[in-house]
Amino acid sequence: MKLGKLLSISGIITGILCIAALGDIQVIQSDKPRVNPALAGIEQLYVFTVQPDAEPNKDGLVWEELDGKVELKLKEAGIKIAQIAYLGARVVMDHNIPQLRVYIDMLKPSDSQQYVLHIRTSLVSSVSLVKQPGRYIKADIWKAESAMQATSVQNMPAKVTEVVLEQVEVFIQAYHTANTAGSRLPDANVTAPKEISKAPSREPVAGYKYVASKNSDVFHTPNCRSAKRISPENIIGYNSRDDAINAGKRPCKVCKP
Repeated sequence: MKLGKLLSISGIITGILCIAALGDIQVIQSDKPRVNPALAGIEQLYVFTVQPDAEPNKDGLVWEELDGKVELKLKEAGIKIAQIAYLGARVVMDHNIPQLRVYIDMLKPSDSQQYVLHIRTSLVSSVSLVKQPGRYIKADIWKAESAMQATSVQNMPAKVTEVVLEQVEVFIQAYHTANTAGSRLPDANVTAPKEISKAPSREPVAGYKYVASKNSDVFHTPNCRSAKRISPENIIGYNSRDDAINAGKRPCKVCKP
């Protein structure tokens, strides 16, 4: 985790830990669902679990199991999941398909038996102004209320799983509300994702022997399971181990590049 992120989170750790005994901070949700027209007509989506800069599967949280539970919940709700393809170190995706991203940040203060968790889920899509269809950006078209909680080391895996699945359930409810017959509303300012012309691929790496995230100090082989979870816009490549090490990265303890 980068210094800036550490500083921003550590400033509120004390307060969170002080009230942890009184109960966890809850995700704030509205009782009355609102229709989000940007979710209407979405036929499939990519799913990313953006993990913290921490050792894989540390303290009992197995990322592969969490990914599987998220995907299963979406499939049971009738939402089709698009498959991410890899060509060497290059991520191959259809830019017109939205991405459901689950961001998980974790911080365990020194000599503490508690974790501070920050979890947020959003749906990211290519959007463009109707009057300027040639210009587009990646933007959040939906997001759940973020959750920041303190939990014990022993309870951390269960708590992360619980909060993530709660936020995925909120998305599912919003998705079904937007796609219920009669609830689809036009948006005067932003085009629906499927109306946007395909954007040219801007993948940052292709054919590199090693990859890493811009936000992590660890580098991997392209086929490492941790490498495959790096968000496309954050992935960077290296031609050799020396290049990665000289850039301040260290080898992954899972794939051992």
